[in-house]
Amino acid sequence: MQSTQKNREDNNSSRSRSESPLSQEEQERRKKLPVYEKTLEEKIMSKKIKAVEKDRLIKVFNALIQLEPKRVEQEMDGNKTTDGDTKLGKQKRKKSNEPKFSAKAIYAMMKKLKYTPIGDEVERMIWEIDEDLDEQISWYEFQLMFKRCIKDTSYLEPRGLFNFVQFLMYAYDKEAIKNTITVEDTLELLYVRCGRQNLDGEIFKIFGQDEKTADGQEKEITYSEYLAQMKKKDFNNWTELENKKKKYDPSKEQNINKKD
Repeated sequence: MQSTQKNREDNNSSRSRSESPLSQEEQERRKKLPVYEKTLEEKIMSKKIKAVEKDRLIKVFNALIQLEPKRVEQEMDGNKTTDGDTKLGKQKRKKSNEPKFSAKAIYAMMKKLKYTPIGDEVERMIWEIDEDLDEQISWYEFQLMFKRCIKDTSYLEPRGLFNFVQFLMYAYDKEAIKNTITVEDTLELLYVRCGRQNLDGEIFKIFGQDEKTADGQEKEITYSEYLAQMKKKDFNNWTELENKKKKYDPSKEQNINKKD
């Protein structure tokens, strides 16, 4: 009995020694160990977007998927895994079965919008965000493109596909996509992203001074008109940012710091 109690005491004492706080040297050593840092892409993808935006984004992605040729859908339906597949085989099949859309879907959607692309405009949209260079856009690449552009403050991110997708998000109405948009179509998405204080300014950048026609009807704009406004907006934002950079003089800040 006594020997058992003694063994327990010895075990408790050894446990307490092993659980003692780290020495100062060990703490310093651990501080110097490399810490994993997220890549810029991982940081962007970790950003949350409002539920309303995500819901509309999913609907637009699915609408583009549906415009892919049936040949692709049949291939995707055929790539089903079986119980006998190896883990690697399942991973390859899962990747090949991932929903994607290509330039063909964009051409088909633009036709619905009654818009004629110029030169390699559509191919450039795909190329700018095609991370794995398979000439198709996956849901991951689609989200990454959207999050990059809405968080971009340098106005240097490629916005070809973003402007197209944003118009489709505004134009989505009752399980269908219209070929024109009105102020009312944009209100919900602009409000959740920009807030009430910036709402009027954003509407002006899209529709201009007049929100109604001469006969009092709500103004409607096509994708072509919307795209022209967005290019103008992006150029003005970039110009304003560059002017601010030119006005900023680092030497003045250094002089202030020296006085302090």
